[in-house]
Amino acid sequence: MTAIKGKQPLFVGPKAEFSEEFNALWSQMFDALVHRRRQLFTEDPLWSPGEGVSAEEQQAALNELLATLEQEIPTFSPRYLGHMISDTSIPALMGHMAVLLENPNLASREAAAAGSHIEIAAINILAELVGFPVEPACGHFTSGGTVANFEGFWRARYRLDHWLAMGAYLLEKDASEATLFDHAHMGWDAFHKAQSDFNISEEMLRSRSWVLQGTWSTARFYRDELGIEFPEPVVMVPGNKHYSWPKCANVFGLSESAIWATELDREGRVKPAALRANIERARAEGRPILMVVSVAGSTELGMIDPLDEIAGILAEYREREGLHIWHHVDAAYGGYLCSTFRDGSSALGKPAQTALQSLPDIDSITLDPHKLGFVPYACGAFLVPNARNYAVSSIEAPYLVKTENPDYPTWSTTLEGSRAATGAGAVLLSAKVLPLTAAGHGAILNRNIELTGRFFTALAESIDDIRMVPASDSNIACFTVAREGESLASVNHRAVALTQAFRACRDFSVTQTALGTDNYRALVTEMVAGWSGAIDASQLTVVRMVIMNPYLDNDRMVEELIDRLVAVTQDLLESID
Repeated sequence: MTAIKGKQPLFVGPKAEFSEEFNALWSQMFDALVHRRRQLFTEDPLWSPGEGVSAEEQQAALNELLATLEQEIPTFSPRYLGHMISDTSIPALMGHMAVLLENPNLASREAAAAGSHIEIAAINILAELVGFPVEPACGHFTSGGTVANFEGFWRARYRLDHWLAMGAYLLEKDASEATLFDHAHMGWDAFHKAQSDFNISEEMLRSRSWVLQGTWSTARFYRDELGIEFPEPVVMVPGNKHYSWPKCANVFGLSESAIWATELDREGRVKPAALRANIERARAEGRPILMVVSVAGSTELGMIDPLDEIAGILAEYREREGLHIWHHVDAAYGGYLCSTFRDGSSALGKPAQTALQSLPDIDSITLDPHKLGFVPYACGAFLVPNARNYAVSSIEAPYLVKTENPDYPTWSTTLEGSRAATGAGAVLLSAKVLPLTAAGHGAILNRNIELTGRFFTALAESIDDIRMVPASDSNIACFTVAREGESLASVNHRAVALTQAFRACRDFSVTQTALGTDNYRALVTEMVAGWSGAIDASQLTVVRMVIMNPYLDNDRMVEELIDRLVAVTQDLLESID
């Protein structure tokens, strides 16, 4: 196997400029697979297929598939400014494909001896990225951010259920004067002390477990034995309410009313004072808090919640009142932005950087390497800072070897049973070739953050009556076009028409998003006031652009692209007005 020498490109290129280099790597990788198969069990006879299909049939089926893929959206192009997707890097593709050809199943180390090690190595890299200490940190790869958020919910529920069950036992036995709310956030030290003081076994708590007995039986127990109604736990999420959280409540058996929205400020970030008010409301109503959710890189606007202030509030409750509240950060989009300031300076604003630097203080985090990590879909990740936070309910399967070792997450500690190791391979090889530092991967993201500002300024200065949504913390630019005094409904109609016109002209790909007047009340109110309009609709519809393409590294090309975008936008507006 001949080593490939010389400087290698990181991406194939929007016009496949580096296809030869990619082909050479692909050949090297496939040759390694062939060599492995030929060297293994050399005493076995060669396989001779008894039946098969003709080469013509196979070629025809492949041609049909390739013809269909010709119609796919060209997300690799610098003109694609739509969703949170762009081209994948060559190292990530190579890591993905190398693992795919071996096809390990991370459900069990018996089916993934090397795959398990690759996953742990990749998780350690992501732990370092967000600031978790590698040694105690745990985690695993998922099919995406939604499942990773579910993993956080599952573990927060496991912890809360233990503390609630202990509280129910102590209250039933008149062994405590504390409230059930206090017990529900008692912390593991207090839990284990109560176990020791009153000789309480795990088995004794099973009959008081909401998770094991179910909501109906638990409600009956609380009513009959404690003389109170079972207080349904609540989940506090940012006001924009990513769709994964209502899904989560539905799957795990909570009501819709258990998802409490925390008010956003006029730029679309969580208001810390509103979170504190929600916590006090939960205490007043006796509703246990299953978890507080913050966002690093909101889907609509790319905003980063003030994670440092939120962590500070929760630390205050923990240190002053002994209330331990789980803090989960959905950093599916923004997690990789930590690379912009590792070992260097960042293009992020100071508040966003400070927020991300507080990630070591949280209880769990979601990452999506298939977004700003430039790795192939589907690749999400879930991480916690220690093994205690990784604990979940015990599950049995007689045909699989069970392990309680969090260093090797398997079917018993993950919501998904069978899991591919391709995402882990992609993350590992990508990070080894292009380190997750300001001089490596972060350089691409820093450039795109700076370019977002240039896109923002060019649009704002060149298009009449354009109304830019407050500048993003990351690399998303949103706008609408509103004449003085126009109603919100009329402005939304134009935004939808403009997005459809972009779709039809094919010069650029953009998307639209909706900012609800309930979820984004302060932001929408201020924007509409800016053109003296009337709020006669339930949302503000905006054109949304995600500037994350890795090929935007040539000033001349960028200037031409921005000029073209401005011209096309002006032309389309004239055509729809």
